[in-house]
Amino acid sequence: MRLDWASLLDILRGSERVVLTSHVRPDCDALGSELGLAGILEAIGKHVRIVNAQATPATLKWIDPDGRIESLAERVRPGDLADRDLAIVLDTSAWAQLGAMGEVLKGMRERVLVIDHHVSEDDLSDRWFKDTSAEATARIVYEIGLRLRVPLTERIATPLYAGLSTDTGGFRFPSVSGESFRIAGRLVDAGASPTAVYRELFEQDSLARLNLVGRTLAGATTTREGRVITSQVLQRDIKEVGALPSDTEDLINLTLAVKGTELAAIAIEQPDGRIKVSFRSRGPVDCNQLAARFGGGGHKAAAGAILPGPFAAAKAQVDAAVDEAWLATRPAG
Repeated sequence: MRLDWASLLDILRGSERVVLTSHVRPDCDALGSELGLAGILEAIGKHVRIVNAQATPATLKWIDPDGRIESLAERVRPGDLADRDLAIVLDTSAWAQLGAMGEVLKGMRERVLVIDHHVSEDDLSDRWFKDTSAEATARIVYEIGLRLRVPLTERIATPLYAGLSTDTGGFRFPSVSGESFRIAGRLVDAGASPTAVYRELFEQDSLARLNLVGRTLAGATTTREGRVITSQVLQRDIKEVGALPSDTEDLINLTLAVKGTELAAIAIEQPDGRIKVSFRSRGPVDCNQLAARFGGGGHKAAAGAILPGPFAAAKAQVDAAVDEAWLATRPAG
């Protein structure tokens, strides 16, 4: 935990023109934290822009009904952010996860602040505000709003609820506490709709996405008496079923439904030939340490990394590392 609330609030109060950003392939915790913090900062009179390296995935545009989130991939140029006196990085502490926004931030290092809940980190800033015990970055943003005495509104509560609920796996991960539910309740009281959020997250699949799910699960393999499960997605799989690149999100979590699974890994070929790897553990294996072997990171129970191709070589490295990590947790003899 690295949260000096007095220092953090002083920085926020002392800044006037703020840009918020997060990692590439943004999820609900990244986007929800950005939107929630934007609402909080604007409530205390700040001018806020949200700019990511990539456009918001089509499947998550519902979280931003006002179209507030901009991207370098669309209209924003790096020079457009020169007037910002503070840049806040949310939900990541790694240069590699910032994409093109990383280069922008390198030109304004003295103005960068990091708010995150992940264990791994790079040298993004000298100003870190991290709580690795927090179940989501959205939880930290919620706490910022409390300390700045900003009343919760539906516009702030909905994206924060979406971030909190998705990063806890629908409030089922070990990181969940009684306070998680109490915060969720306050967000609901302020206007967040669990029914609407669930519908947008889990009841909007295309037939192509479901076909990709079926193909991925059909190709999954288990080892170590069913305790380890691995799967893969090639670009040709995505194209043959007519799916979108974003349709690969959360596929790994489906493999955890297989009885007896302690460790899961998935390798997903990207359009540029690199390989996105995700790890999940509900046993003793530390996914953050496993991902760190490939330059990635995350949490003990969930982490990821990006590897160079070709696919077959990367997949072989991952499979070997997964098996080695699992064996290292077994009793000797």
